[in-house]
Amino acid sequence: MSKAKPNHDNVVPLGAAISDLCSIVTFASASGIPADEVAEWLEDGILPSATFADFRMVNVRKLRADLLSGKESFQPGDYSHD
Repeated sequence: MSKAKPNHDNVVPLGAAISDLCSIVTFASASGIPADEVAEWLEDGILPSATFADFRMVNVRKLRADLLSGKESFQPGDYSHD
């Protein structure tokens, strides 16, 4: 029996349309998730984020890298913020 290879067929490509960092509203629009839910996920550390002044953004670069490396579940506290 051969060793299974990672299957990335179910990963939605967050490519050129979304930069490495994006606003909550942009990420919500692109993913079809309500903006208030995305904001809650960022606050809970379920999604990676970056903060500039008082403006929190989704760290799409980190999310993309984690998905492509095989991360399948996202739990509160997975991503801590400063």
